[in-house]
Amino acid sequence: MRSFISSSRAVLGWAVAAVTIYATAIEIGRPRIMLHPDQHSYNLARAERALLAEGTPSTVIVGSSLGVRVPDDWLPRDWLNLSFGGKGATTGLALLEASPLRPRRVVVEVNTVDVPMDKVLAAEASGPIPLPLRRSVRGLRIEYRPINLLLSGFGALRSGAAPSPRSGNLQAACEALPRSADPTSQEVVAREIQRQLEAPVPAGLDRSVSELQAAVSRLAMQGTEVVLLEWPVDPQVAAGPRQTAIRNAVREAMPGLRWVSPKPNEFQTEDGLHLAPLSARRVACELVRELSA
Repeated sequence: MRSFISSSRAVLGWAVAAVTIYATAIEIGRPRIMLHPDQHSYNLARAERALLAEGTPSTVIVGSSLGVRVPDDWLPRDWLNLSFGGKGATTGLALLEASPLRPRRVVVEVNTVDVPMDKVLAAEASGPIPLPLRRSVRGLRIEYRPINLLLSGFGALRSGAAPSPRSGNLQAACEALPRSADPTSQEVVAREIQRQLEAPVPAGLDRSVSELQAAVSRLAMQGTEVVLLEWPVDPQVAAGPRQTAIRNAVREAMPGLRWVSPKPNEFQTEDGLHLAPLSARRVACELVRELSA
């Protein structure tokens, strides 16, 4: 029995030492996490970032994978992008209410307003390690899990990995963006555009818009400015029945809110909806310019 207890203590001691060393390395190195093993892990890390946030961002974007395509580094330092893959704006709004964040402005994506709210994401992101402990020890955060660190290390070594503009001037980085087109598969784009055009008008659209309207009203009562954002999509998809129905329903429900739809001179999508990498950066620059005017 004594031998078993001694072995258990030794294993526990090594485990504590390993966690301590890892957490110290994270605290010193502050590595940039760029890749995650799956969409759910990515969403959890982004949700955790909001729940642990200190200070107040001036602007928070809530939305879907359309907003995820805009790299965080191509937004101002005091902006927070709470867009989640496979989710909609109401999920980001629910998380915002559960967080300590009280931004001056919230930018709400309308393209995918029909996607139901995920009520579980905030709860998953807040456990099982207590938030105060994760706030103090970065190495315990979801964002800095070893698999994320490993994947991001390999991602940084890939040829052509886009540098972060945050080390310099964001406006200068926008002006320096190449004018070349994104490499896309025209066959894939055409197929996906057709699929989008055949998509029916969402059956629960009225209910989804009502949920959004209620969340927006709560923000307005707090004195938060709300801006509605329509990400640019392929012109055929934008004029299709689904996007048209969503656009009309949101405009009718919230007619007094500011509406922005940043469209640079040239942009491309990879599937009719999601912006290609260079185009996503151009759109981000245009969005910042519009909201700064």
